[in-house]
Amino acid sequence: MRVVLLDEARWQFESDDGWWREHRDAQSLFAEEFERTLRHLSTVPGAGQRYRLTRGKLIQRWLMKKTGCHVYYHHDRERELVEIHAIWGARRGRGPRL
Repeated sequence: MRVVLLDEARWQFESDDGWWREHRDAQSLFAEEFERTLRHLSTVPGAGQRYRLTRGKLIQRWLMKKTGCHVYYHHDRERELVEIHAIWGARRGRGPRL
């Protein structure tokens, strides 16, 4: 299963990773947990929680427990593709615009 980050998700990753490296002792934890999440979703894309339908796509989310962020994604079975739409702090109390 191929995994791609959409532009917004790529920007969010870079921003969150930069913040994590600047403000936390475990500077590489965010990037490491995100990498593990992508590997997991590439092998078990149905593992995430159903979130909502957006523009005809079922968006699911996966919680990165150590960093407290959700990864929002769509699994396109026909194209054997996982699209990462957003990375969003679970503590924000609301989801991202998708």
